[in-house]
Amino acid sequence: MPNEDTNLGFPVFPNFDSAGGPGRQNRFSGAFPDPYLDYASTQMPRSMYDVLRWCEFVWLSYGVYRTAAQRVVRYFLTNIELQDASDDEKEKWEKFLTDELRILNVLAMAGDNFMAYGNEFASVVIPFRRYLRCQKCSTEHPIKKVAYTWNGADLTFTAKCPCGHEGVFERVDRVSVGQDPLKIKHWPVHEIRLLYHPIQDKVIYLWEIPAWFKQEIRKGSTFYLEDTPWEVIEAIKNDQLFRFEDDYIYHFKEETVSGVRAFGWGIPRIMGNFKQAWYIQVLKRYNEAIALDYIIPFRVITPKAGSTQEGDPLLHLNLAQFQGNVRNMLRIHRKDPTTFHFLPFPIELESLGADGQSLAPVDLLDKATDEFLNAQGVPAELYRGTLQWQAMPVALRLFERTWVHLVYGYNGFLNWILHKVAEARSWEQIAARLQPVTLADDLEKKQIQLQLASGQQISRQTALAPFGINFREEVRKMIQEEDFSQEEMAKAQERAQQKQQLQGTMQAGAMGQQIDPNTGQPVQVDPNTGQPMPPGGAPPGGQPGMPPPQPMPSATMGNQQNMTPQDLQQQAESMAYQLLAMPHELRRSELSKIKKANDTLHALVIGKINEIRQNAQTQGGFQALQQMVGAGGGAAPGGQMGG
Repeated sequence: MPNEDTNLGFPVFPNFDSAGGPGRQNRFSGAFPDPYLDYASTQMPRSMYDVLRWCEFVWLSYGVYRTAAQRVVRYFLTNIELQDASDDEKEKWEKFLTDELRILNVLAMAGDNFMAYGNEFASVVIPFRRYLRCQKCSTEHPIKKVAYTWNGADLTFTAKCPCGHEGVFERVDRVSVGQDPLKIKHWPVHEIRLLYHPIQDKVIYLWEIPAWFKQEIRKGSTFYLEDTPWEVIEAIKNDQLFRFEDDYIYHFKEETVSGVRAFGWGIPRIMGNFKQAWYIQVLKRYNEAIALDYIIPFRVITPKAGSTQEGDPLLHLNLAQFQGNVRNMLRIHRKDPTTFHFLPFPIELESLGADGQSLAPVDLLDKATDEFLNAQGVPAELYRGTLQWQAMPVALRLFERTWVHLVYGYNGFLNWILHKVAEARSWEQIAARLQPVTLADDLEKKQIQLQLASGQQISRQTALAPFGINFREEVRKMIQEEDFSQEEMAKAQERAQQKQQLQGTMQAGAMGQQIDPNTGQPVQVDPNTGQPMPPGGAPPGGQPGMPPPQPMPSATMGNQQNMTPQDLQQQAESMAYQLLAMPHELRRSELSKIKKANDTLHALVIGKINEIRQNAQTQGGFQALQQMVGAGGGAAPGGQMGG
């Protein structure tokens, strides 16, 4: 651990002296005041600790600056391109980065810390589970399920095992990468200390453990002892700074010029705009005072001079009594605005102030804010969304080049995370990067890439990546769509075949025929016995064949007067089977003719049609309807069903 006189990475920033800067002499200092000796220079932070605290305060209190910085951070957060891996490996990594790690949120948080503090310290936390092992029976128990006694002096656990042994238990830590998710830890910059080597540019990272956390560990709180690495607990016992292993910390920092002795720290960009931020805060402070004192007018009520016959009421009036009466009148008016009030003489109301709008430094604030954002590398037009199309390509190109180090930092952080995860889970090493930001002036470039992809000179993934399209996912979706299309077409063909067979069955049933289940062809039946007839047309035993088909229902309307109710039912059933075999439009026409000729027969036919359809659906679809039609054809006496 470092000695007391070791520099732990807190650079001291020099103040500007009366000569305009350190080591500089101004020969005109006696004639003119130094322009650099202003109020802001006297308030600049003197150490890195003060710089971080001030930057944090501005980030949390100045919403315009915070929002502008966050927009810069998220402008460069694009889709991630995985490289140097097979399709299966890429799919596995994409699922991990998206679902488990939520990598875009991690990068956004890292970017916010970078913009706010100029430094980001991050680690990949490897999960583990802590157990306590009985030294007699070697049974291991999760620490959160053991009633133990913690000794912070020698770091021991004392408990009683179900086997009867009572004494010191052995601590066992096991890595649980397969069971518990990996996490990215963003370390608080105020707790990090740096040990910097000026020649090798080497940095050792130390953690100043917070006092409240030390207290919880020393008390033996299970919540903290369960997930705290043992090396940290040992550092707390010895009251030391905790030293991180090499390459355990990824330091994403804002580089500065070489003349500034930063001792390994990044200098926040806002420090270069300290005076402008100070100036904006001065304007906001006085604007607040104006809003408090000059927006609402100060109202004064006085007796009107010369308003009485005795002259000026101020000469003989008790002003204290007058003031009390007026206050009471105002109090009553606020409770009941409709109340009438009486005074023995007229009064005057005078408003003082209320000129805050003319006093407020609105233009100065807007101009100062624009200068501040531009100095931070954020065009005010981009922040407000007023960037003109004519200037957009060039302005955005310059904007991207201004923040090129942010993109490189993102890609470095992303590949560092992939390297650490691959080591922890024994996966293959893989490279990645954020897709380049696409601009309006890239349209021609995109067209060229599409043409090269169509000519098989570049990969289709390279051509489609600027559009946010993953070629592998699109191929899978196209295959799924093709499978879905073929399945739906097969279902439609099957429904068409069933409909065709159903119509054939109905026609066969109406003509007294049945469908051969083996061949699907209609077979004539004997109208007396209901048995299938041989191909010759004569039933077994020399029975005559089927009678000729009956005419259309509309042609038999004239012989309905002498029919019994049973004959009318049979006629309606025969017509129902014939109408079901017709197309929809022809069926409607024939039903209309039947209704004009005989309403009773029309109602019976409609009822029979609904009964046939309902029975077919209830008894199991096509086969049931086939049997029902066949039975119906054989049930009509005298061959009326088929003839």
